[in-house]
Amino acid sequence: MAREYVFLDEWDVDAPIGAVFGAVADASTYPEWWKPVYRNVVTRGPLGVGQTSDHYFKGKLPYTLRLRAEMTEYEPPNRFAVAVDGDLRGSGVWTFAERDGSTHVCWDWTVFADKPLLRVLTPVLRPLFRSNHNWAVARAREGLEPYAKAHAR
Repeated sequence: MAREYVFLDEWDVDAPIGAVFGAVADASTYPEWWKPVYRNVVTRGPLGVGQTSDHYFKGKLPYTLRLRAEMTEYEPPNRFAVAVDGDLRGSGVWTFAERDGSTHVCWDWTVFADKPLLRVLTPVLRPLFRSNHNWAVARAREGLEPYAKAHAR
C-alpha cells in the first residue's frame, strides 16, 4: 500500500485576503496562530521563492513531525507552493480567493509518510493518521481568522 496521503482542505476566513495570505505564507507565524499544533518554525531567507523553513509540529497523536519546506511558487495574495522533505515528503499548494469580503482558503497537500513509524504503520492506521490531519487543520481554522483580523492593515 502506498504511503502517499492526499488532502484537500478548504474553508472561508472572515478577514482580508492580504492578511490571510500573509499569515499562511509566512510560516514563522504558525506557532502564534496554529496552536497547539506548531511548536517551532525557523525560516531562512526573505519571504518568496527559495525561502526555506524548518517545521516542528504535533497533531493529536503521540508523535511529532519535522520537515523542511522550500517555497517554490510565490504569487501574493493568491497562491504559493512549497516542496517538503523530512518526516513528510511531497508538496503543498495554498490558494486564496476573495469572496464577499472574506477569503476562501484552499490547501492541496500531497505527502509521503517517510518517518519510520508512519511508514510502518500507514497500511494499518491510515484512517487514524487522516483523522490526525483533520484535527490539525481544525486548529488552523480556529486560529487563522482571529490572527489575520488582528494583523489586517
